[in-house]
Order: sequence, then C-alpha cells, then structure tokens
Amino acid sequence: MTTSAPPTLASHGLVPAVKFLRTIDLVKSFGSKEVLKGVDLSVVEGGTTAIVGPSGSGKTTLLRLIAGFENPDSGTIELNSRMVAGDAWIPAHKREIGYVAQDGALFPHLSVAQNIAFGLDRAWNPAGRRANARRVAELLDMVSLEASMGDRRPHEISGGQQQRVALARALARKPKLMLLDEPFSALDAGLRVATRKAVADVLHAAEITTILVTHDQSEALSFADQVAVMRGGTLAQTGTPFSVYTRPVDPDTAEFLGDAVMLEAQLQGSLAMCSLGGIPVRHATLQGRVRLMLRPEQIRITSDGPIRGVVVDTVFFGSETTVRIRLSPVPGLAGGGEIITIRHWNASMARPGMELNLRVIGEGVAFPV
Repeated sequence: MTTSAPPTLASHGLVPAVKFLRTIDLVKSFGSKEVLKGVDLSVVEGGTTAIVGPSGSGKTTLLRLIAGFENPDSGTIELNSRMVAGDAWIPAHKREIGYVAQDGALFPHLSVAQNIAFGLDRAWNPAGRRANARRVAELLDMVSLEASMGDRRPHEISGGQQQRVALARALARKPKLMLLDEPFSALDAGLRVATRKAVADVLHAAEITTILVTHDQSEALSFADQVAVMRGGTLAQTGTPFSVYTRPVDPDTAEFLGDAVMLEAQLQGSLAMCSLGGIPVRHATLQGRVRLMLRPEQIRITSDGPIRGVVVDTVFFGSETTVRIRLSPVPGLAGGGEIITIRHWNASMARPGMELNLRVIGEGVAFPV
C-alpha cells in the first residue's frame, strides 16, 4: 500500500504558490558528455517534488547542482529569492539545504547521537553540551526513534532506522530545503514503504520544501505533490502525479511511469476506434491514425462487457494477477488479434483459455503514429 504526502495549501489554490526554487536553463557536462541540457524546474515553498527517471538521465547531477556540490556550466539557480548559482555563487554550506544520500552516509565510528549532533554548533562548555543533547533528543523523537538509540552505532540499527538518523542529522540545522537522493532504494520493499511514509510525515510536519530523486515510479507518484520526469538530460514533463500518469506527453513517458496498453486506432473527432471499441479522447488535437494509450486498470473484466477476448496466460502476484488477453475482432472494425495485458484481483476469474467480456473505463490518450 502506497501513501501520499499530504497536499499543501498552495496545491489546492487556497494561497498563492511561492516559487521557492527555480532552475533556469541549467547545462552541465562532464568531459565530452553533456548530462543536463537546459533544465527548467520550479518548486513551490512547502511543496514536495519528485524527480524521476532512468539511470543516467541526469537526476543526481541536477540535485548536486541545487545542493551546491557542483557548479553549472551555464544557467542559474534561484533559492528563496536569491541567486545561488549563475552570475553569483553561494557555497553549499551557506544555502540552508539538508541532504540525505542513498546510503545515509553515517559515520560508522560515531554513535547515533554523535552523528546527529555532527551538524550542530560545536559548544564545549557545559551549557552548550546540554543544549546539543536536548536538540538531539528532539530530533530522535521527530523521526520516531527512541532516545536509547542515541548510544548505538550505525551497524547496530536497521537500514530504515539508519535512514531516519540520516534525516535527523540533515534536520539538525533547520534547513529550508531538503534534498533526498534515492534514500529508500536499498531497503526491503515493506521497510521502504514504512520509512518513506515516516520521512514524508516528518518533512510535512516541519513544512520543509523537499526534492526527492528516485528511479522508482510508484515512489515518485506516492511521495510528491509534483513529479518531474527526466529523460536524456531534460525534463520531459512536470505536473501533479495524477496528470503525468493519466496524461503523459509522449509514449516514452507513458511507459516509463507505469504499465500501458498501446493500440492502433482511428481518431474521429473525440472518439478513437480500436479493438477495444470506441474510446473517448479528451482535447484531441490529432485526427486519423494514432497510437492510443490506456492504463491496464482502465480495462475491466465484466459479465456484460461489449469487448471479448481469450486469456493467453496469467501471472499470479498475490493481491493481483496479470492477465494477457488476445482480443477478438470487433464487428465493423479492422484489426483484432492484439494481445493486451491487464490486472485483475481474482485469479480464478481469468484462467488460460477462458473467454472474457471486457469494458473500458475512462478516456484514452492519443499519440502520433
């Protein structure tokens, strides 16, 4: 079960969205390899943005430029109404940014409390030490760790607990922006979901603007209120999780963000005719021959569905079953015989060789052929 970060007031239009971070035409190369090719990104204050893309697309490089670990070749970065990269340069330690790496990067020779206190002001007098101890206790409580864990070393706690410690250390200096570089990817599936929710809750409660870099599509869609899809050093699409998933700008983005059913279709007005019948297409800008995209969950097995098909094979995943179906020809339409893949909750209702009735829910998205 995935969980979504609570929406911000700005996301509901109740208050003006303040652009807390802006990158403008960012370009970055390493040797002859151009990694970023003019990246424009805006992040609203208090919002959560997920930058998602395949390995090598430039996600981590973009995060490192924002953090101040690298300098762009050209372009600018504005943070909290001041330029931090471009015509002016503000070093990383003066940007009020917290950073959590994939492995947490905890110091193995220090205790949990010492790791968290590392970013606090050094104060060797008794009053300063007591203040630091209180702050460490507050941070442990903030990330839902018991105070007794402060005496343990990193290897003595679980991977999920280590990530919470890394978050507490990043929160120690009260950053205005938190950068998360694939912090959950090394965790087991169940632990990943629980840790992700805990981190999202902490950051939302602290009202800290957050950017998460990930290659996990479901993680991006469930964690953030804005998703930026990166491909080949550029942002292919930016929008709400719902909009980028249901209205992708091109087939590559559609198939990267999740399973997609792609069919040849004839678009006439706002109706696409294909082997699944007539599918409505909102705001159709194309006509004639197109590629039509539907999400598997839009295709339902029903007793009275107008479309027929035969089950080719299935794959059982416990809570759901992946079903491959060969579509029957539709009277009056060319085609038929295509194999589509859908998901169904009841494995006994879709066994190989069974003939099924199908119905499509919602709208499709048309792409040029």
